[in-house]
Amino acid sequence: MARRKQPLSPPRRGMPDALAARLLRELGQAGPSGTLSAGDFAELYREAIGALEERVARGEGHPPMSQEEVNLLCRCVLSASTLAEAVKLAVQFCAMLHPRAGELALERRQNTVVFRMNSLRRRHSIAACLVDITGLYAYLLLFGWLIGEPLRPAEVFLSHPRREDAGPFLGLFEAPVVMGQKSCGFSFDARLLARPVMRQARDLAAFLARFPFDVTAGPAGMASLPQRVNAHLEAALAERVPLPGCAVLAELLDLSESSLRRQLQSEGSSLSSLRDACLRRAAQRLLRQTDMAVEEIAGQLGFSNGGAFRRAFRRWTGQAPTALRRAG
Repeated sequence: MARRKQPLSPPRRGMPDALAARLLRELGQAGPSGTLSAGDFAELYREAIGALEERVARGEGHPPMSQEEVNLLCRCVLSASTLAEAVKLAVQFCAMLHPRAGELALERRQNTVVFRMNSLRRRHSIAACLVDITGLYAYLLLFGWLIGEPLRPAEVFLSHPRREDAGPFLGLFEAPVVMGQKSCGFSFDARLLARPVMRQARDLAAFLARFPFDVTAGPAGMASLPQRVNAHLEAALAERVPLPGCAVLAELLDLSESSLRRQLQSEGSSLSSLRDACLRRAAQRLLRQTDMAVEEIAGQLGFSNGGAFRRAFRRWTGQAPTALRRAG
């Protein structure tokens, strides 16, 4: 759902690649102590995504949504009385623009709902990945803005197969991100659908000024380095692959290993503490929400055996796994 922007001058060969590379570098470095202001970064983001959208559009055979259409979509959902109605209007609006706006859907489950965005890609590329992430993040921002509170996803999924293509964008969502799915989307608490739309028409101009490119001031501010590290750890658990070590995390975050450790330490954190916290949360969730045997949970979380898992769990919580399960 990123906006299309006409380039200020004829694009040079390689311009989209250069912009994407710079965008990824700046995204990992921008923040309160970064070299770019939030406004400067938003404009850089807008320019880069606009150029990448034009490249992707040439390969797909149809143009992306125009800025005017994005603005009209926002005005349309603003007329809703609840978030559920707003999402329904967004689905209907994009259906009228088929195939340029992709296909949207909302799936209801018991306690969660899944918002899906199928961009109808015929091929995967880094450019398409960045454009789709921006579009998905835009819906997350828009829905949260409508109800006046951040819409915090429980899980995010992307249709693109390569995690390295998403790079530091994974930290934007502050949730586990699973790659290689049939469509893009995110799940969230179903109770939020009943939230009333709080915004008024007079609020829209300020919101649209940088939407959705002001990622350094997202729903809860720019994700901190510990949050971005945690997003990669959570994603690995969700995909049931080994947790990434320092070298892999440093590469994903565009940092050296020493810089990664030093910056985490400056924020009062460490890789070992983040890893332990991630495993503890996953273990507690599996013990409370599944009937998996302790040995099975140990294997899923990467422990060599049930005994090693039990010792780690007691160190984290002060009790045995079975005690937590009995307590509910």
